[in-house]
Amino acid sequence: MTNWIIQQFKSKLFRKLLLANMIASMIPVITVILFSLFSDYFISSSSIISVLLIVLGIILFALFLAGVIASYISHYITTPISEFTRSATEIARGNFSQKINVDSDNEIGKLAKLFNYMTTEIRRLNEMNLAQIIAERNKTQTIIKHIADGVIVTDPNLKILILNSTAERWFDLQEGQALEKPLSHSIEEPKLLHLIREATENNFSELPSVEIEIKEKNSWKTRILQANSARVLHETEGLIGIATILRDITEQKEIDRMKTELVSMVAHELRSPLTSISGFSELALDPEIDKEQSIEYATIIHNEAIRLGELINKFLDISRIESGRIQPQKTSIDLVETVQMVLGNHAYLAVQKDIVVDFHESASPTLVEADNGMMEQIVLNLFSNAVKYSPNNSRIDILIKCNDNFVVLQVKDQGYGIAEKDLQNIFNKFFRVTDNEKVRAVNGSGLGLSLVKQLVEIHNGRIEVKSHPGEGSIFSIFLPALPSGDALVAEKEKKENII
Repeated sequence: MTNWIIQQFKSKLFRKLLLANMIASMIPVITVILFSLFSDYFISSSSIISVLLIVLGIILFALFLAGVIASYISHYITTPISEFTRSATEIARGNFSQKINVDSDNEIGKLAKLFNYMTTEIRRLNEMNLAQIIAERNKTQTIIKHIADGVIVTDPNLKILILNSTAERWFDLQEGQALEKPLSHSIEEPKLLHLIREATENNFSELPSVEIEIKEKNSWKTRILQANSARVLHETEGLIGIATILRDITEQKEIDRMKTELVSMVAHELRSPLTSISGFSELALDPEIDKEQSIEYATIIHNEAIRLGELINKFLDISRIESGRIQPQKTSIDLVETVQMVLGNHAYLAVQKDIVVDFHESASPTLVEADNGMMEQIVLNLFSNAVKYSPNNSRIDILIKCNDNFVVLQVKDQGYGIAEKDLQNIFNKFFRVTDNEKVRAVNGSGLGLSLVKQLVEIHNGRIEVKSHPGEGSIFSIFLPALPSGDALVAEKEKKENII
């Protein structure tokens, strides 16, 4: 009860209503008192006391009645107003689920209904906008997270705000552990840090890109990245962050390097035979040379012309294969016979270096569906490479076997070998191992293995290589084997053709 009375007196409206009612109720009391004072009835003291008691009772009753009326009117008006105030405060805080519980049909009830309708509309619009904002935010985060380029966004204090998955992988970071932390605590690349710091401190319209080199975890390969930073500005707040894009240009750099090497290689490979042909042709025109010298010069010119022709043919073959102008004419062939024919026609290559060649045939059928001419090129390139890059008095083993529905051709030598870092590049055009002085001394165009790989892939096969420096190399060709039924039919056709 005491709390209720205190709460009522805290209300300004209640205090004003109480004062007004008290004044209104006291007017007739004062009128009665004044009338009594000037009347003959108040001559005796007893009459005065009686009147005063009556007046005091009237005053007390008037005060009580004024309090009741003020309390009722105050409750009738202040309760809805308090609800309005509380709901408006909650809405201002972002809580749009408020509702005014007033069930009257007067002006306050109509205002409450309008207020509830307004709250419902605000809540609907807020949910719609919030859902759209969340959807757009998730979409943006997903795009940034899975973009192929690395993305790093920092605030003006060089703290990380966004780090996508590509940048996480390149710098071996976790976004959850790096967010809101200084960039220098997570990335130690000085060029990148300097670029982002320059973009933060200086209002340049355009910043030059920088190239940085990194090594991913568990990878020996060096990756080259091109970094570009841009200032992110707000209309009123100014600089709010720096967006840095990291693009992997390793392949582009490799292509540029290969282009340079290609021009150099082609110029060298074409110039050498042409120089020999030109020089010995001029010597052959000398009328004073004898027949023996003339034959020697002619032989050199002939060999250099063959070498030049082979280089040009390999260029043309690779160009035709890549453009799709060469289509294999596949028939059922025995890979053993193809190897035997190539070895028979080119055994002199091994004889010249006193290299022993052992051919190990398979007991199982080794029939494949392939272009016979292309198979001869594959075998010849692998065999000639094994001879060229093997020392004198060494050994070459050629093996044919069947393995999991594949016919496998292996060429194993005891040559100079290939370093692990070069294994992934040996099938690239014009690539040659340059670490080994003995390998550099061997003439070659760097096109043979690239041609072999493309010919094997045309036949739905694959090529693998195992090699160690000083221990030789093993090149393995896997070609789909013909099913046993097709093999029997092919063998029957072969016998019929012989008959």
